[in-house]
Amino acid sequence: MEPSANTSCSNVTVTNVFLIRILGSLGTVSVATCLAALCWLFYLKLYKQFLYRLAAYQVMGSMLHALFLVCQFTFSEYNDSKYPSCIAVGYLFQIAGWTKACFGCWITFHLFCFAVLLKNMRKLEPLYVISSILVSIAVSSIPLITKSYGPTGEWCWIQRKKCGNLDLTGIVEQIAVWYGPTFVLLVVQSIAMLTIMITMFYRAHRKSDENVFGREQSKKAFRQLLPLVAYPVLFCILIIPPLIARVVGFSSTSRGLLILVTVCIPAWSFSAGVSLIVHIGALRRTDVMACICTPLACLIRTLLSQNENRDSRDPAKKYHELPKDNAEETA
Repeated sequence: MEPSANTSCSNVTVTNVFLIRILGSLGTVSVATCLAALCWLFYLKLYKQFLYRLAAYQVMGSMLHALFLVCQFTFSEYNDSKYPSCIAVGYLFQIAGWTKACFGCWITFHLFCFAVLLKNMRKLEPLYVISSILVSIAVSSIPLITKSYGPTGEWCWIQRKKCGNLDLTGIVEQIAVWYGPTFVLLVVQSIAMLTIMITMFYRAHRKSDENVFGREQSKKAFRQLLPLVAYPVLFCILIIPPLIARVVGFSSTSRGLLILVTVCIPAWSFSAGVSLIVHIGALRRTDVMACICTPLACLIRTLLSQNENRDSRDPAKKYHELPKDNAEETA
């Protein structure tokens, strides 16, 4: 790939610059949201619990995904020197997207095993992490080997056009390494989540439960697992506009749909961060109140202590606070 051959092939128009700026701006908000959620989780030491770690993996992948969206912002003014960087960002962006998608699949798998099959698969946690990373790198490396990453016009990713001409290899790879698998995930996860929700609701409200969980235990498990449902559900909702745009074709897609797709991509990461914040707030109300009230109580105690020390060092105040008898003798 020679940089000089790609400046005229970048397809960066005024509309594309506008889309890149939206992508970068919303990506920044998404990074901040995910980072805040993770900091809160670590502050409350919730990483010691498996369910929160499972959610944290998803949010970490989301934060990386959003971080590389922020990197896309630098390509609104494209030139030859940025071509290698564009390839790197496109490659890492694809890895982050796949990592997030894989963790979402494992969340769905874990919920299905626990709620429907009544099996706790937490022992597979190392497999969840290792397989998500390895699969992401392996799949994302295919376009790198075929030299398909580069400026697509909207952002840096797998090129479907080179020098104004359709690139069949790039189009096939876009479908094979992203749109095809995400469509399959959309169908499978939608069916799985519907099954999970029906099963969990049924077990939590049936009068007698002859299975592993009693009624109260089922309700408790339902409350603990319910927030995890948000991650795959939001994936299913937010992946639909990009799939529609791919079917219609970006070249003939309306500007409104392009903007919607551009908003949905960072929203995929932003929603994960918000979901974790809500997850923590919903299940850990006591810890949340302690997190808020403890620093305030310390601040109030510190201010009162400083005020008392100041009063004890004030001679005038000491004089006015002398007992009445002593004051009369002094007079």
